[in-house]
Amino acid sequence: MKHILIALGDRETIYEDINEISKRFYDKPKNIILSEEDVDVKAELIKRASSLFFEENLVITIVDPKERTLREIKDHLEALKGRAFIIIYFITHERPEELQIDADIVVIEKDMEERIKNKVTAILKKYNKQMTHNAFEIFKEKIRDESVLESELIKLINYIGDKKRIDSKDVRAVTSETHQDNLIALFDAFSKRDKKKVLQIIDNLINTMNTPMDTAILIIHSFIVRQTRHLIHAKEIEKKAAQYEKYNDFKAFFNRWKDTLEIKPSEKRHYLPFQNSYYAYRLFAVSRQFKKEDLFNLFNGLAKIDLGLKKDSVYDKRLKLESGLLEII
Repeated sequence: MKHILIALGDRETIYEDINEISKRFYDKPKNIILSEEDVDVKAELIKRASSLFFEENLVITIVDPKERTLREIKDHLEALKGRAFIIIYFITHERPEELQIDADIVVIEKDMEERIKNKVTAILKKYNKQMTHNAFEIFKEKIRDESVLESELIKLINYIGDKKRIDSKDVRAVTSETHQDNLIALFDAFSKRDKKKVLQIIDNLINTMNTPMDTAILIIHSFIVRQTRHLIHAKEIEKKAAQYEKYNDFKAFFNRWKDTLEIKPSEKRHYLPFQNSYYAYRLFAVSRQFKKEDLFNLFNGLAKIDLGLKKDSVYDKRLKLESGLLEII
């Protein structure tokens, strides 16, 4: 395996992608993410390459570097061989060919369902296991965020023991409460101005993610941003949906609404109409607890928090996220 990997991904999934890619190198990577918007990338690489101390499991990601920067750092990337693995993550899906960097290349699958399917298939093959179609569909619905997919699948593999095939009963028995459930509870706590509950849920999310704390915090922030966007979407048609109190009635309405939309976005997870209908049903109940302007204030506040998260240290990131959320509510 080469020590440099070029990834062609998407701005909305940077942190999830980096977390997943870095596990190709180490089970528990120490991720350092560098962006020209925040740091002097060349200076940071020189510091890492010339350090007297060896950092274990180090993975350095450079996000969307300019061609000039790549030319300047090319020799320093080679100097890091044996000290760190390097990910060069492009969000433009364009790689400057003339730089001739000796690297493996991976294109991140944009469609979330396809990514989940590929990851599940790879893990099952590694452990010589199989999964029924119904089991996979249930697993996919329960595990809506990819950061816990591997750990939850390993639980299933350990649970079935010598049995070769995972079935739907196994999934129902083992798969734990998802982060999606925690986020529903988080927004319920927001609506009630329950600051203690907000901190408890954030702490639970951080502790249940099989990722370094700084990466977990960035992923949690992206989850909250995405769900806030969904709540704003729900608010837009709240009056139309209010009459459908029973789930089956709501599901029929929700599917009709989705069919009326002419635009079919490539990144569907950011848009409420393209989410699971039961998740949407629960989310509409949460949206009724908020005023529209409160959701926009929350969304704007999350954008300000994002600026701080990209610059602060690991523990400052947690403080920035928690204090920022408490200020908003």
